[in-house]
Amino acid sequence: MKKNHEKFILGTTKTKALELGKSHRERLNQLIARICTRNEEDKYPHLYIYSPPGLGKTFSVRQFLENQEMEYYEVTGNVSMFAFGIQLAVINYQNPEYKPIILFVDDTDVLFSTESSCNTMKNVLSGSRTFSYEKSLASQRGNLSEIQKEAVKNFNEQGKMGFKVPTDNFVFIFASNFKLPIDDDVRTARERSQGKSVLIAHKNAIRSRCRVADFDITGAEQWGWIADVALNSSCLVDLGMDEASKNDILNFMWVYWDRLTERSVRLIEKMAISRKEYPNNYERIWEIDHLKN
Repeated sequence: MKKNHEKFILGTTKTKALELGKSHRERLNQLIARICTRNEEDKYPHLYIYSPPGLGKTFSVRQFLENQEMEYYEVTGNVSMFAFGIQLAVINYQNPEYKPIILFVDDTDVLFSTESSCNTMKNVLSGSRTFSYEKSLASQRGNLSEIQKEAVKNFNEQGKMGFKVPTDNFVFIFASNFKLPIDDDVRTARERSQGKSVLIAHKNAIRSRCRVADFDITGAEQWGWIADVALNSSCLVDLGMDEASKNDILNFMWVYWDRLTERSVRLIEKMAISRKEYPNNYERIWEIDHLKN
């Protein structure tokens, strides 16, 4: 590309943007490290991570945990509360001594989407530190695997419906594209008498139970974050990309940031594939596939 990549775009230079993105990821690693050093006296043992979509939160959390050789479980939070509870039940059924477990919950959209789910999760994180499902399981049993049935049976109180799973041995790391409301958001919602003010208050209560990493960052910082992920991961190496090729992709994203159809780590991979498949006119392919008119 024949453009001055160090000129000011999004209010800063590419070098400064990379520096800022890297510092945000280092801060994320510090928070994960603090959470994973379990301390029984820690009042806030869980971590909620927010950033705009596409920055590679999931990759960053996995990379840190694996680089530190930490044992952890990963589950999805984009499921019903029943399905989430089943995941917890199976993990602790296979952990009868309730040893401490780092549980990475990716994509938490559903877990905090309603008043009832927020109430359930508040008890999971503090208070009783128990996941409770109090409805009949009759209609659900046919959909469960054998290990899931055994886990539910293990955590079912005789003569009662549903099941209860202790969660005081879990250290939760949540990753989400949705920001939990701060106190001012609750106050504003109540003043405006919005119908959703109660839900906002419940989500704010979830925030009060966790350490929260709000990476509500600028476009330049987002580019820097994505660039730092790309430059320090194997995703492009696996596609046969050298440093010059990586920088070529990142430069394109830098220059055309405001016109990109998506801004994500996955876009890096898509562009790498196109560059390999169309070595003679890949920039034109990038323009067609990834830029808004």
